[in-house]
Parts: sequence; C-alpha cells; structure tokens
Amino acid sequence: MPSFSYEVRQRTGQVQRGTMEGESAQAVARTLQAQGYFVVAVRPLRARGKRSGAKISADVLAPVFYPVGSKSLAVFFTSLRVLLSTGMSVGEATGVLAQRTSNPTLVRAAREMSEAAAQGQPVSRVIGRYPSAFNATTTAILEAGEESGLIEQAADRLAKYYERIFQLEQAYRWQTFYPKVLLIALIVIPTAKTLLFGSFHAWLAEVLWRGLPGLAAIAVLWYGWRALRHGSAFAKAVDRVKLAIPWFGSLARRIATARWARALATLLSAGVPVHRALVAAAAASGNRAMEASLAKEAEGVLEGRTVTEVVAASRAVPPMAVDLLASAERAGSYEGALEKVADYYESETDVGGKQTAIVVGLTIYLIVAALIAFTVIAFYLGYFRGYTKLME
Repeated sequence: MPSFSYEVRQRTGQVQRGTMEGESAQAVARTLQAQGYFVVAVRPLRARGKRSGAKISADVLAPVFYPVGSKSLAVFFTSLRVLLSTGMSVGEATGVLAQRTSNPTLVRAAREMSEAAAQGQPVSRVIGRYPSAFNATTTAILEAGEESGLIEQAADRLAKYYERIFQLEQAYRWQTFYPKVLLIALIVIPTAKTLLFGSFHAWLAEVLWRGLPGLAAIAVLWYGWRALRHGSAFAKAVDRVKLAIPWFGSLARRIATARWARALATLLSAGVPVHRALVAAAAASGNRAMEASLAKEAEGVLEGRTVTEVVAASRAVPPMAVDLLASAERAGSYEGALEKVADYYESETDVGGKQTAIVVGLTIYLIVAALIAFTVIAFYLGYFRGYTKLME
C-alpha cells in the first residue's frame, strides 16, 4: 500500500505533519477528516533507494524521448470505454487492450492495470508509474471513477478530453506546415546551381552536407530542451519569460488557459474534489509558471474560499475567464462556464496561431527570396565577369 505525507490543521489552529498509508490521496484525506483534522495537503511519498533501469526509463527517458501522444491516449480510453460497455470487468478490458494496443508504453501500462485489477487493487495506482503517458488529470479522473463506481464514464470523459487536445495539436501542425516547408527550401535552394550545372550526385552530396548538420543540431536542441523542461525550476523560469514576451506571451497564456479550463471542466464533471481538481487542472495547463500560481492558491479552497477567489488570486488566468467563473458560481455550476472559457480561448488561439504562422511564414519567405536573389545576382556577376575577361 502506498504511503503519503500529509499536512493538517488542528481545531486549535496548530499545524501537524506526518505520514500515512492509504489506497489513494483522497482516501488518506477522508481518514484525516474523519479524525477531526482540517486537511491542508496530501502528497505521495516516493520510495528511497536505488532506482531500477525500468524506473529510470519510465521517469527520465520515456517523457523525453518517446512520450505518448494525445491520439494514442484518445484511442486507448475510447477502446476502454467500449470494452467496459460490453460488460467486461476492468481487468478483462485492460487485458484486451494490452494485446491490441500498438504503443509499447500503453501496452505495459495496460498489462499492469489488468494485473492490479485481478488482485483487487485500483488501476489508478498503476498509471502514476507512467508519467510519459498519463498526467495528473488522468489520474484524478480515474480515481474519481473508481471511487464512484463509474469507471466507464470516466474513460468516456478522458477519451473526449484527449480527442479535443489532438484536434488542437492537428490545427497547430497545419498552421506551422508552411513555415516548415520554407525552412526546408532554405536548405535546398542554395544547392540549385549544383543541380543545374553539375551532377545529381554532387547535388545530393551538397544537400546532405548542408542538411545533416542542421538536422543533427535541431535534434540535439529539441531533445535537450525537452530534458531541461522536465526540471521544475528551469521550466518555470522559461514559461515566466514566455508569458512576458509581447504577442507570443498573450498567445501562450490563451493556450494554457484553454487547456486549464477544459481540464478543470472534465475533472469537476467526473466528481473529482475541488482542491484536487484545481491542482490537476493547473498541471494540465502546460505552463509551469501558471501551474505554480494556480496550485499555490488552490490551497485556499480548503480554507473556505471560493473557486473564483482562488483563481483570481493566482493572477494566472485572464480577467474574462474569472468573470465567467464568478457568474457560474452564482448559478451553482462551473462545468458549462469552463467549457465556454475553453471554447473561447481555443478559438482565439486558432486565430492567433494562424496570424503567427502567417508572420513567421512571410519572414522566412522573405529570407528565402533574398537568398535566391543573392544567388542569381552572384551567378550573373560571375558570368559577366568571366565574359568580360574573355573579351579582353
């Protein structure tokens, strides 16, 4: 049984800390509340000692080099919902998924989930071992589904959640397609002279000579960046700077707000307790600076503050989203307002992304045009210079 560290406040106001074993963080919180404590925080304890190769791979290598995409997760949870709807148990459904899923990380996770279910253990404990695949939002929704007995509905919510994320990622890829093509042209166009006046093999060698170092540098920078992003302090500092950049900072905040609102709506509709939902949704925002502010203020709901007060105090979410939350709070339902917030900022992100793609594409296009002009002018200057020498 996993262990958790807790921080509680006694009736006298004195803060007390300790550790306790339990099936989940929520189970430990309920036990402490039954003992008359005011729960401030409950966090899982990591076992000390040497980590095995599999543990290092799951915690360090997998999130950087082969994370599980939103499309794979959408298919995984859709398949889980369909299998559960046929009357299969969780152990049987996850066992089938372990045989049919193509992603190797999800295969291992499904196999362990099936084994845990066969032993009567909650499958939500398993997914915490796969940070490259499952985030805090997924864990919280599955825990709520298991505790309420509505695991099928939880799988359905997760499937819809990841389907929406995949749609947003596809839109982003399409918006950045043209600039990517122009970057490739930036490498290939200077070699056109070799193709026209030389041999194909010489041209291919020049393309590889120009392209391979650039691709290697991009790969090193990309994976190095992703590795550094897993460091909390570095990622928080970078995201804070990102939010401060004119235009791009506004776009980054809108993207993070849309992801936060969509995740929070999904978590609350799944029956996840408000404090846990706020912390998990903050992690789902994708911006470490915003996550830190939202998670820090989330403790306020344990002290009796409203969700609107907590979100407003974080200063991470735009004022319009706070106003909508305040209106929803008076109506007694957050989910609808949060979905509206997510829809609004997703549409704004779509427009802003297209504008950014146009600006970046035009900039690269002008660079390519200038490079072509320079190549043509240099060619004809050399041609006329040689012709003049020949005439002399």
